Amino acid sequence: MTRHGQVPAPTDEELNAYIRTRYTLLGVDISVLPESDPDAPMDQERLLANGRSILRQDVIAADFEIDPQFNLPVTHPAPFVAWIEEVGR
Repeated sequence: MTRHGQVPAPTDEELNAYIRTRYTLLGVDISVLPESDPDAPMDQERLLANGRSILRQDVIAADFEIDPQFNLPVTHPAPFVAWIEEVGR
């Protein structure tokens, strides 16, 4: 931990180990992909880079503070709106 009580961000190697473990637990063997081949549809280097990017974006998104007074827009009126309109007549 750092001085301010924050956990340091994981290194690329730590994230790579996590990603490889997750794929293994899912039964996916990424070792069949080429290590690094720009002509291949996918290689291990790009797969791991993409996984690290997603994990780091998830951390940023999880740190988002929600405004308790924010009202989400509703795409359709709630069913009770009809009752309110009838009472107001």
